[in-house]
Amino acid sequence: MERRVLIVGEAAGPEENVRAVLQRFGFSDPDKAATLGEALGMLRLDHYDLFIVPLQVMDVVQMAALDREMRKGQATFMIGTAPVADPDLILRAMRAGVHEFVLFPPNPEEFASAVDRLMRRMQSEVQRGKIFGVYSGKGGLGCTTIAVNLADGFARNHTTARVAIADLVVAGGDVRVLLNLKPAYHMGDLVPKLERLDTDLLRSLLTPTSRGVWALPGPDDPEYDNKLDGNVVGNILEHLRHDFAFTVLDCEHHLSERTLTALDAVDRILLITELTVPALRSTKRALALCGRLGYPDEKMCVVVNRYQSGEVLSLADAGEVLKHEIFWKIPNDYKGAASAMAKGVPVAEHETDSKLAASYKQLAAKLGGGSSGRNSLENGAGGTGAGRLSRLFGMKKRG
Repeated sequence: MERRVLIVGEAAGPEENVRAVLQRFGFSDPDKAATLGEALGMLRLDHYDLFIVPLQVMDVVQMAALDREMRKGQATFMIGTAPVADPDLILRAMRAGVHEFVLFPPNPEEFASAVDRLMRRMQSEVQRGKIFGVYSGKGGLGCTTIAVNLADGFARNHTTARVAIADLVVAGGDVRVLLNLKPAYHMGDLVPKLERLDTDLLRSLLTPTSRGVWALPGPDDPEYDNKLDGNVVGNILEHLRHDFAFTVLDCEHHLSERTLTALDAVDRILLITELTVPALRSTKRALALCGRLGYPDEKMCVVVNRYQSGEVLSLADAGEVLKHEIFWKIPNDYKGAASAMAKGVPVAEHETDSKLAASYKQLAAKLGGGSSGRNSLENGAGGTGAGRLSRLFGMKKRG
């Protein structure tokens, strides 16, 4: 799809020069507006990737109007031109949202350099992916299974996007087991190569899976426990964010330096729990700790795993205990999950039409967009009452 550009008057200089430069960067023929007022009206109706304006004819009121429209996001980038590089004018223009200044009439080479810088910036921003951390305060709640199937859900919802899964568990991580991998490399292999780590090196160390998910397993050797510190993990995550649209982290259950670094860096934390007293107690402590770490509520996504109706505790009970919204519930399907695990494949590859596979795909859609999925969360109370919750969790009965 060609990029779109809007030019006010002759701000970009001779038309033949403008077209030649813009075509090199994938722009269609420019749309033109005679005045800034006309251009702002066009921006209110449509989106442009590039907006080129003449700064020398703009007064304070027009600068303010330009600033308001740019804040609405109707243009991705803006170039301003003027016959003289007046520092005060340039400063006002930058405050109004101008990204690049070029002397008028623009020299084709200088104009091309300005557009090139903006396109590089655009590419960098587009490639900045999202990272999700799967975490629980205690083991046995299915974090690795959820991480593997969430990554698979992202890959199914976004067939052209790059998806990665990284195992942050040292000496005991099971991502390689659940995906039946025999990796040539693991995360520990990045430690001596950290100073020269780049996209090509990172890709060469990841293991591809059948669904297009790239895996970075954790090391089996416990000697890497100290080597994989927060600095190493932070560096790896930044490269994963740059190179992959979605990255899923299987985090350790104890708050080591690398776990804290990971939780700080992720966009959302999937805090895994079950409708049992021990699991909810652990989740309540984890939420309190994340609050002390300064994480906003919207970063925390409480996910109830192995849910089935008729449990002693209900979703409403869980919400009351945790004082936090239940983001998602994953249905209990022991047979389906165990069969997929035995084959070393995600649930959706083993049984595409199962409720469990659909739940993972819908969870991925809720977190990352893509294929629309209906949120199957039912928040109806199980009719248990506050008295029983007081006995189980030491909560004061509401007056």
